[in-house]
Amino acid sequence: MRGLLCVWLFGFAALSMADAPIPKGAFANSACLACHQQQSAELVAAWRESAHAATEATVSCVDCHGNTHSNAAARARRDSTCTDCHGGEGGPVVHSYTTSKHGVLMRLEQDEWDWRRPLALANYRAPGCAYCHMHKGNHNVSASVRVWNATQGIDATERERVQDTMRAVCQDCHSPRYITRLFDNGERMLDIGRMKVREAAGILEQAENEFSVVELAAAREHFAKMQSLHLKNLYLGIGHQSPDYQWWHGQPALDGDLLRIKGALGELRRAPK
Repeated sequence: MRGLLCVWLFGFAALSMADAPIPKGAFANSACLACHQQQSAELVAAWRESAHAATEATVSCVDCHGNTHSNAAARARRDSTCTDCHGGEGGPVVHSYTTSKHGVLMRLEQDEWDWRRPLALANYRAPGCAYCHMHKGNHNVSASVRVWNATQGIDATERERVQDTMRAVCQDCHSPRYITRLFDNGERMLDIGRMKVREAAGILEQAENEFSVVELAAAREHFAKMQSLHLKNLYLGIGHQSPDYQWWHGQPALDGDLLRIKGALGELRRAPK
């Protein structure tokens, strides 16, 4: 009798926690957090650590999942949920992904996929935004993104942390040796890009002894684009495995910036005194 009572009590407790009725109708983000804090505190903690929660323009649960439970997970797994906020189809963040092999497969086949399947175990023919950045439902999207620094290298601990995070994603479909080769190639490519930026910075620093701020304005404009746009394009091309952003919007664009800076300074030196 005592055993039956224990079974009954345990069953009742499990029902009250796991099988409680899902709220009906629309609800606000605070309701999501309050409920999921009790059900999965780790999920909420991961979201709070992410850039989505940390930025001023906080990305809430309902922004991605909608404000009802109907198809909430499937809705958040679609690329359109992410791309609308991250610059749209024409922005470099999204475009660098859509021009990759993964992105092309996604665009061609996504209407045929079952988005109810978890973001793991190669459940999709190509990984979308959420598959890589929220692998296995990890709500800390920042875990797979390195701290961006245009000219300096990255701390070894930070690099290993991000690579380990991404390795767990990539190995769903690819071999360890192939993943390591891509990581190593990416690091070398970034080093070459940073080297070009540092060369340009050194040239401009020397030119400050020869020319005024006004005279150097054109060269500095090229340098600003080099740092803020073209080196970042290279970074995105490596992260998203986009040949266009590695070998068109990235390295060649950096070469062009460097040549234009040298050309602008050459014109100043040749100008009549």
